[in-house]
Amino acid sequence: MPKVNITLSKEIWGWWKENGWINLSKLAGKELKRLRSLYERDLGICPVCGNDKLKFVDGVVYKCTKCGHKY
Repeated sequence: MPKVNITLSKEIWGWWKENGWINLSKLAGKELKRLRSLYERDLGICPVCGNDKLKFVDGVVYKCTKCGHKY
């Protein structure tokens, strides 16, 4: 799994130090997954087959889940 560096504000850093039981890696992963699913919902409809479910391949290119057409 690739590593990612995040920058926290002093306010968030202080909050996290008080709540050290929270796993920031899992929290960031869940938030990124949520944002990705929201973005995928708004991509539109495949012009080839009309399917409304498109999925990201690598964060830039996305494809239709039904016919596999890439954009």
